[in-house]
Amino acid sequence: FVFDHSVLVANTHMADRMKEAEAFARELGIDLQVRGRGISHVIAAELGWWRPGALVLGSDSHTCVGGAFGALGLGVGASDVTAAMVTGRAWLRVPESLVLQIKGRPHPAARARDVMLSVLQRLGQSPFLYRSIEIDGEFVRDLSDDGAASMASLSVELGAKCAFIARPAVDGRLPAESIPVIEFDIDGLEPVVSLPHLPANGAALCDVVGRKVDYAFVGSCTNSRLEDIAEVARVLAGRSVHPETQLIVTPGSLQIYRAAIAAGHVDAIVAAGGLVTPPGCGACVGTQGPLPAAGDTVLATMNRNFRGRMGNPDASIYLASPLVTATAAVLGVIPSVEDIA
Repeated sequence: FVFDHSVLVANTHMADRMKEAEAFARELGIDLQVRGRGISHVIAAELGWWRPGALVLGSDSHTCVGGAFGALGLGVGASDVTAAMVTGRAWLRVPESLVLQIKGRPHPAARARDVMLSVLQRLGQSPFLYRSIEIDGEFVRDLSDDGAASMASLSVELGAKCAFIARPAVDGRLPAESIPVIEFDIDGLEPVVSLPHLPANGAALCDVVGRKVDYAFVGSCTNSRLEDIAEVARVLAGRSVHPETQLIVTPGSLQIYRAAIAAGHVDAIVAAGGLVTPPGCGACVGTQGPLPAAGDTVLATMNRNFRGRMGNPDASIYLASPLVTATAAVLGVIPSVEDIA
């Protein structure tokens, strides 16, 4: 059991539910990852729950992160997880396979999530619905583990059943002629921003430059890893968060949090005027603070920007990379490519 959606419990109803869950876990001897330990998908990588060839079920749609580590990670409902816990088995319809072959190299300011948002913007979900996708290409194979996890997290937004990110050490592909291939050219791709209220509403960064940002959030299972926090700290070093913008950074796990402290990243963020919260899902799910105000424009590194996602349906949520989001926090507006440090 992982308590990640409600770390700083915001109401008595949830506090009571958490206490019940803790007692239930102790009664059954279930491994309990306490509040503040981090996000389930991030902890899974740290504890080795993901491994090549493993089948892992989780009661969250972004369990697909396991594909960055060669595991078949599937998000399922609570009743399906319960049945699997009791029987050790799960019923699944085997998905058809597809290779997404990434060609070329993006702009130096673009990241793995920009590639995924561009795929979603240009191709939509139809080619990927209930498919098992292998994402491959030179750019993909050069990604760090953090970058690969970010890419895998966003695969469910494509409508995929699961995704595997090709890694130098993990390659179990069937013969190429037996699997359909979609080639996707990212040569020169600049950062992508998703407009409200759908991840597929992608736009080039140049099309949204100058829009005021009230709230910048770096976190969620898509971009809360050490690489992401280090990039935020680098952007903020020697600078200040804009006085009309709130910057929230939420590490994905306690291990990441402590590593960020040791590296000086947390100090750089706090010194610049940012707020670093305990590890967990944080503001992503809107079950705890900080919530955006009505009318706020939010720029976030989350995987989804559905209306009300952060707890306020009257806020407008845009999605971007940690690099773009941190730069926006300094400038107070969505930056241009030239503004990005």
